[in-house]
Amino acid sequence: MDDPRVIERMFDSIAHRYDLLNRLLSFGSDIRWRKKLYKILNLQPGHKLLDLATGSGDILREFLRLNQITGIGCDRSGQMLTFARKKLTRRQMPSMLVRGDAFRLPFKDNSFDAVTIGFGIRNMRPRVEALKEILRTITPGGRLAILEFFPRQTGLRGNLYRWYSVKVIPRVGKIISGSDFAYRYLPDSIRGFPEIEQFEDEMREAGFTIEAVHRLTFGVVSIVVGRK
Repeated sequence: MDDPRVIERMFDSIAHRYDLLNRLLSFGSDIRWRKKLYKILNLQPGHKLLDLATGSGDILREFLRLNQITGIGCDRSGQMLTFARKKLTRRQMPSMLVRGDAFRLPFKDNSFDAVTIGFGIRNMRPRVEALKEILRTITPGGRLAILEFFPRQTGLRGNLYRWYSVKVIPRVGKIISGSDFAYRYLPDSIRGFPEIEQFEDEMREAGFTIEAVHRLTFGVVSIVVGRK
């Protein structure tokens, strides 16, 4: 499915249960993944961060909670931004939230020291064009850190993950969110995502230098870091 309007409406429809389902379906691992992302980037006070596909704002909140940076969250989904705004306001974390498209970012060249994307790059197609637009907004020497699923395991571990994603995620997602479509689309989008080496090639094609790849939770999730 390549229509961004359909994906936008899908995320609008599950925004009210998005955080709960992230915790349940990852068994709380999503919290550790965000903490690892924070440690890897090691931003310093005064740095400027763009969290693209910010969703309900969990990655942005992690950086604002632990450091004195300027943070901006950007997402296509208006409902997701509504929940992010409530969350950040409740925790007294001032931040700018912008509704925008990864292919036409409303920011000047060289605006950010770092850009993060958590589980959103799968929904950006064609990816290389999105990556080029992201590169434009990063300062020279700045970094893009992508937290994403790359589940290509073989053997028992791979079989267990595939069973979980096909049988468990859609059923639990439908029960809690009320959306059958969303939690079938999400596992499908993971299975349709390229191997991590192919994705690294896409980042290079867009102009990034691959700085590091961190594999987490037995390789189900990885953080790919590229530098401008």
